[in-house]
Amino acid sequence: MPKSDPAFFVGEPLEVGALVRLPASELRHARARRLREGSAVRLSDGEGNRGSGTVKRVSRTECAIGVESVDAPVPEEPRIRVDLFVPAIRLPRLSWLVEKATELGASRVTLVASERTQTERVENAARGGPRLSRVIREAAKQSGQETLPALAGPIEFEEMLSAAATHAAALLLDPAGSIFPPALSPPVALGVGPEGGWSPAEIAAAERAGWRRTRLPGAVLRAETAALAALILALRSIDTADPVGGQ
Repeated sequence: MPKSDPAFFVGEPLEVGALVRLPASELRHARARRLREGSAVRLSDGEGNRGSGTVKRVSRTECAIGVESVDAPVPEEPRIRVDLFVPAIRLPRLSWLVEKATELGASRVTLVASERTQTERVENAARGGPRLSRVIREAAKQSGQETLPALAGPIEFEEMLSAAATHAAALLLDPAGSIFPPALSPPVALGVGPEGGWSPAEIAAAERAGWRRTRLPGAVLRAETAALAALILALRSIDTADPVGGQ
C-alpha cells in the first residue's frame, strides 16, 4: 500500500470483510485528510495489529471503513516496559508530557494524586482524559508506533506503591537519592513527584514498599522534564544482556 495512505486507530478488532467505524477522536483527522468514499487507508487497533481498507461511508458524524486486508502477525521483540507515574500538573504541560513519553516509548503513563498535588489539577486531569488519549494516538501516528501506551489514573499515592512488587526496579525520583542506576532490567517503574516533591511520609512509605530513591543529574527540573529525563535514562540503562536490551 502506498505510504501516503492516511493511518487511523480503530477500537475494534481487524478482520477481513468487517466494517469498522472510526472513533470520534479520529473523525477530525479523517475530515482533515478529506476522506471520501473509496479512499484507501491504513488501520491499526492500537494493539499492534495492522491492516488496510477502503472508506465506505463518510459524514461529519461517521466514517465507516471496510477492512480489506490484515497483515500477518510478525514476531516482534518484547517491548521494553518502562511505566511512568507522574503528578497531575497543568493540562497543557501534562499533554506535552504524554506526547513526548509516547514518542519515546513509555509503556504506561499513570497520573498520581500525592500529598502535595493540587486538588484542582487532579480534577482537571481526570476531566482531560479524552484529550490526553487523543494526544497519545496522534503522537503514536507521528512517531510510527503501532502500539499505544496505556493511560491510567488519577490514582492515589498509596495505589502507586504496589507497583514495586510487579516491576524489577521501582525508582522514586528524589534529589536526596542515590545516583541513577547505570544498568536496569525491565520492567521499570518511575515515580515522579509534584511541585514541592514528595512528603517525608510518602518517601518513607515508598521505601517500605520497595521503591528506591534515585536522583537525576543536574539542576532541579519541572515534573514533566524530570519524567522524560528519567524515561530516557531508564531506557538507556536497561540491561544490554536482556533480549530487549539497550542500543
